[in-house]
Amino acid sequence: MSLKALFLALIVMLALPPMAVAQEAWPETEVVVRGKAAVGPALWRVTKGDSQVIILGILPVFPKKQVWSTNRVEGALRGANRLITPADSSTGIGDAWMMMSKKGLPNRQNLKDALPPELYARYETTARRAGVPIKDFARDKPVWAGARLRREVLQKLALSDEATLSTVRRLAGQAGVPVKSAGRYDIGPIFKAVNAMDDKASQDCLRYTLDDIDFNLDRAPLAAKAWAVGDIATVRRHYQGSTLLKCLSGSPQAAAMMDRSVTDSARAVTTALNKPGKTVAVFPLALLLRKGGVLDQLRAQGYDVSNPKD
Repeated sequence: MSLKALFLALIVMLALPPMAVAQEAWPETEVVVRGKAAVGPALWRVTKGDSQVIILGILPVFPKKQVWSTNRVEGALRGANRLITPADSSTGIGDAWMMMSKKGLPNRQNLKDALPPELYARYETTARRAGVPIKDFARDKPVWAGARLRREVLQKLALSDEATLSTVRRLAGQAGVPVKSAGRYDIGPIFKAVNAMDDKASQDCLRYTLDDIDFNLDRAPLAAKAWAVGDIATVRRHYQGSTLLKCLSGSPQAAAMMDRSVTDSARAVTTALNKPGKTVAVFPLALLLRKGGVLDQLRAQGYDVSNPKD
């Protein structure tokens, strides 16, 4: 497996492009959907005087074949000063090489022998259900076997972690709107935390990943259909947050990075509100709607945040 592919496997495991937050109860949001009246995904509007930022929340994975109307987004981009996108991620070549060199089990063990029988049986069952061969992962540590399996399953199901964002970027280009990310993070410390997992933590991470794969097999298309018509209540019922954050729940580095992603996203919005006119932002839904997330921070600062309407 190439270094780039392994890097992407971990990014996909984050479950939101490219920064994610763990699943938790979302606060209620007043969203009204009346049958076919909705013409696209939900948008939030943040205003300050004669400035406004229109925010689109996106799902962690999205079916490539799911049709959705871009009319609302195109209207929002028309005449906008800028499109704000989620923070980018990168890592040094040294950290990436270290990740590659330490992904395998010690002493050329087989995954089947390294896992408890019940966990390996579940691993085989999930892979078989998805129609994905696991031969290439036979000597990976559990955490990496799970990450690579998840990546292959998403490809098999034609689920993309970047399709929606790519569409919005393309629309911005067509509208002549410049694009700027909310930040840039070195995720080398995350790689190190993953490779530093002990056997129990690595096995637990595989369990979380299998939960996520099973969830996506059953519910990702339902979440996407609801998202496409602005039905946030249904999205909430068919959505699951970051697998990797569950795996790294005890990692101070991971927690700090996630907190930073929320703060930087909110700051990007407030900075845009200091300039007259309109800005569009696209962020992961979990960053927006979690307790203490982007929308909560903006309201706490006194900004007017309107709820989506059909």
